Amino acid sequence: MSNDWWAEFIDLPAKAVIIKAVDDESGKILGMCAWGKWNFDGSKPALAEGQEDPRAESSQPQPLPEHHKPVDVLKKIGADSMNEWQLKLNQYGQKNMYIFGISVDPAEQGKGVGKALLKFGTDMCDEHQCSAWVHSSMAGYPVFQKAGFKEIGRLEVNLDDYADGVKWVKDGKEQDWGTYTFRYCMYEPKPKP
Repeated sequence: MSNDWWAEFIDLPAKAVIIKAVDDESGKILGMCAWGKWNFDGSKPALAEGQEDPRAESSQPQPLPEHHKPVDVLKKIGADSMNEWQLKLNQYGQKNMYIFGISVDPAEQGKGVGKALLKFGTDMCDEHQCSAWVHSSMAGYPVFQKAGFKEIGRLEVNLDDYADGVKWVKDGKEQDWGTYTFRYCMYEPKPKP
């Protein structure tokens, strides 16, 4: 699978800000965060009463292929959930920000890199008086929570239902995959004085 889809955002400051944290001495990249900007240019005015969101039809859940694997069902559940939340959170007539990628070098985790990357974006939210949202992994949730994001929704899936009998091995023993929780989290801007 190609990750080229987000290359279009790199040179579009009206749509995204992609930042990196770099060690001043070594020049090593410690982490990065990609902040999407929704409607900062005002090109998506509020919809008239009763007007349907033009994205609604293309965001409808798609049927599964006739011959699909259990993991395809899991992918569809995740994609359908994300599409539904994007429609809810990226509203016409409003501007907001969203995180479409954040990564910190494992050797640098727990040292404030993620905190600094998130503060950059939440400071922008405070400045522009707009909210921000993120679709968080279980591991990322505590970091977002510390940065002021609050859970507004979740998707919980029992991974064993989609593993097609495959187990994972830990310490030489087969284990169940268990339940995974994806959280949708929102940051609300601090009021200007």
